[in-house]
Amino acid sequence: MILVSIFYAIVGISILIFVHELGHFLAAKKVGVRVERFAIGFDPSIRGRSLRLFSFRRGETEYVLGAIPLGGYVKLAGGEMLHDTSHKPAPDELPGKSVGARALVFVAGSVMNVMFAFIFFMVAFSIGVPFPEPRIGSVVPGSPAWKAGLRPDDQVLSIDGENIMEFGEIRLAAALGSSTRSMNLTVSRVSPEKSTSNLNMALTPRWDSEQGFNVIGVREARSGILASDPGTESLAGRSGLKKGDRILGLKLGDFKVAPAHLGVALDALSSFQSIRPGVAFQLLVARDGKELALDVHPRRNEAEKPQSLLGIDSRSSAGVLIRDIHPASAALKTFQPRDRVVAVQGEPVPVVHWLDIARLAGNTNTVSLTIENDNGESRAASVPTSDLVDWLLGGEILWDEHRARLGKLDSDSPLAQAGLVAGDLLTHFDRSPIYAPEERAEVLDVSLSPTISVRILRDGTPRTLSVQRSDLLEARGVTWESTLSIKAVVEGGPAAVAGITPGSRILHIGGRRVYSWLEMREEIERLGAGAQTDVGWVTGAGELKEASTKLELPVHEALETSIEFEPLDRLVKVPLLETFSAGAKRTLLSAKQIFLTLRSLVSREVSPKNLSGPLGITHFLTLVAQKDSWGRLIYIMALISINLGLFNLLPFPILDGGHLLFLGIEKVKGSPVSVKAQEWAMNLAFLAIMFLFVFVTFNDVRRIFP
Repeated sequence: MILVSIFYAIVGISILIFVHELGHFLAAKKVGVRVERFAIGFDPSIRGRSLRLFSFRRGETEYVLGAIPLGGYVKLAGGEMLHDTSHKPAPDELPGKSVGARALVFVAGSVMNVMFAFIFFMVAFSIGVPFPEPRIGSVVPGSPAWKAGLRPDDQVLSIDGENIMEFGEIRLAAALGSSTRSMNLTVSRVSPEKSTSNLNMALTPRWDSEQGFNVIGVREARSGILASDPGTESLAGRSGLKKGDRILGLKLGDFKVAPAHLGVALDALSSFQSIRPGVAFQLLVARDGKELALDVHPRRNEAEKPQSLLGIDSRSSAGVLIRDIHPASAALKTFQPRDRVVAVQGEPVPVVHWLDIARLAGNTNTVSLTIENDNGESRAASVPTSDLVDWLLGGEILWDEHRARLGKLDSDSPLAQAGLVAGDLLTHFDRSPIYAPEERAEVLDVSLSPTISVRILRDGTPRTLSVQRSDLLEARGVTWESTLSIKAVVEGGPAAVAGITPGSRILHIGGRRVYSWLEMREEIERLGAGAQTDVGWVTGAGELKEASTKLELPVHEALETSIEFEPLDRLVKVPLLETFSAGAKRTLLSAKQIFLTLRSLVSREVSPKNLSGPLGITHFLTLVAQKDSWGRLIYIMALISINLGLFNLLPFPILDGGHLLFLGIEKVKGSPVSVKAQEWAMNLAFLAIMFLFVFVTFNDVRRIFP
């Protein structure tokens, strides 16, 4: 099946190249340029023999099918002499034609690609194209979407007045949007009482350095329904899962985790298995209208080598200090921003994590909390256990911590002169909380006073100092320690063996002082799996500890890797008489998206690492072909066709657009660009194209073989 899909992918790309070269061929014939060879695929000569599958001649043209796919060319009479002004062209050679005629030949390939993209879109929509529903699966806490009030299961209807057909358009609109201009979303929301309402929301995308483009912080919804029966030897198969089962949640002893939103249930499953690998649990599924609890017993994966990890988690939606609360969350009835949860069921907690809540609550339906506000005033609250777990798993509470800690401080630093010392934790500038060193400028913008009242914690004791605003902004001679506290410890992992507990912060590994999560990860990777090393940390209570542990975390079976979910797609199929308008609209939209992408690449709002080359395109088409959807395959071919056509029109030497640029200059100045200038431009362009090819191929390899 995979080989057949690869064959379809190669055929699809060959068709697009054929279309492009056919445009050049027809235009050349139209203006009277002799075509010496029309080749699909490349046919290089090796020891005097061309690598051809077959060839034949008709009239003045030789037609060739080369043995090397994913390419093609049209050899025009006099084409190799195009930049040689000393050559006296014959009437049927390309250099002998007018500027307009030559421009028509060069532009015709791209025009054909755009025309065929329009035709492919029409055909695809007449067959029916499956698109992922524009439904929100989960929302990243603190993201623009989260702050605007988007929730799981919200259906996005339109963005800035444009109807949304699929989830990818949401991501694309954010990526091509501006981090200084808001987007207006219309969403459909179903209430717990099953009533539907449309809501209007405004949000501004933000730059994500890891992904390399603007994001709003939403993830695609999943169906949670098994697409096929899992293998009998897989974890899912041994657990009794069957095709059509819908995952509802999990059960830990007597504690049931079955959130209203499917994405939250799947996140709970993933979170549990990452923190407690190999620990048995019960999976809740819906089958034939009934709820079943299936026993799941993960095994260690002996085929996988142990990982070089410490076995800690600092990224979970957990903590003790509440930075913000989702605007539509019921948690607002219990908590306020800047609240600190200091105890659960009367027991002091270094971190509020949903697994700890499940353990501490036991069989009780409610959990008692002790909450402290920003002024140190305490109050008690009682919350339904299931509600609190849902808030934690669903990311409805944005947890944070004060982590603007001075790691190293030069003695002559202005902050040292102001009385600060290494280890001080800066918590407030005047009355505004500071959570991270990189937020200094944003927080200080609130006050323009030259002197700032800085609240700090030194050895657990609060103090207040007066510091110059400019000194805080510059922070000269300061190394910040921004290591996050540990939210959870993997059961049986190296950290757990060493005695590291949630709420702790890692200080050094293998004798190296680490000041950030990145430095810690780099040192662990450098030491490698199986290395015995010393680890130093400070507990949540401020106690310094050190122990030796082995950086070796075995790999266990994960349930989600052994199952495949049905896609949450909807088929978009239009009546035959409407395919013309649908094809035209999608062609114009695709062209607009390409130009916006190019603009964003130039302005660095989209990272070049998102580009794909021939390898990535072929791989993607192979995956699409495996889905057995002709409509989707033809639709993707249309997208590639219009990308190919418009990319070739870029004013870059070697590309068709580069030739058009030279012709434009020739038209203006009345004579061709000098041969030397064209040669220099072509050579530089060739090097740039080769660099781009290597770059995008590297990106493709990294994506395909992570």
